[in-house]
Amino acid sequence: MSLNKIWAISIFTMFSFFPLQAQWEVGGLTGFNVASISVNPGSSSEDYSSRMGFGIGLVADRPLTEQLYLHAEPMFLQKGSKLETSNFTGKYKVNYIEIPVMFKYVFQNSASFIPYAMAGPSFGLLTSAKLDIKDGGEQDEKDNTNSFDFGVGFGGGVTYPYENKTFFAEIRYVLGLTNINKESDESTVKNRGLQVFVGVTFPVGSN
Repeated sequence: MSLNKIWAISIFTMFSFFPLQAQWEVGGLTGFNVASISVNPGSSSEDYSSRMGFGIGLVADRPLTEQLYLHAEPMFLQKGSKLETSNFTGKYKVNYIEIPVMFKYVFQNSASFIPYAMAGPSFGLLTSAKLDIKDGGEQDEKDNTNSFDFGVGFGGGVTYPYENKTFFAEIRYVLGLTNINKESDESTVKNRGLQVFVGVTFPVGSN
């Protein structure tokens, strides 16, 4: 599947949640993912640590009640891990079209910055997977990596309304539940990530 088709599916998925007659907000976001993987069973000869990934995409908020929102963020997101074995040192780089669909609860107050909490599922469509070996080149791992990833995320953030725009900053932890390793006779591998994003939204539609 081409990247353009994946983007089209992502955008369609997002907009399917938001009836046009409703007041909703759309915009963009960018940030980073402190990515890591969980390997079970692990090996004493292998060490896994986090790597910094990049994320950029869209965001849309749809009010369900006065304080509860549906919060969708289709984006390009880098995951993976640094790794060190007895044979080599490198990075496992996996890239996804990620589609978090969070339920966001806004704590209404009279302050300029409005806090919120969020939780919900996150769906990932694999675009590439590579093993970057230090002083040894790059190895394609896409055929050995499952094309779909699923996890649950939870976190919070703050919004700052200004004129007709709403600026926001948020942080969440996403716990991968899918084994992304296709090799059934090997260890299970699951993504983890501490994600930090900032962005801005604009109102669209009618009340």
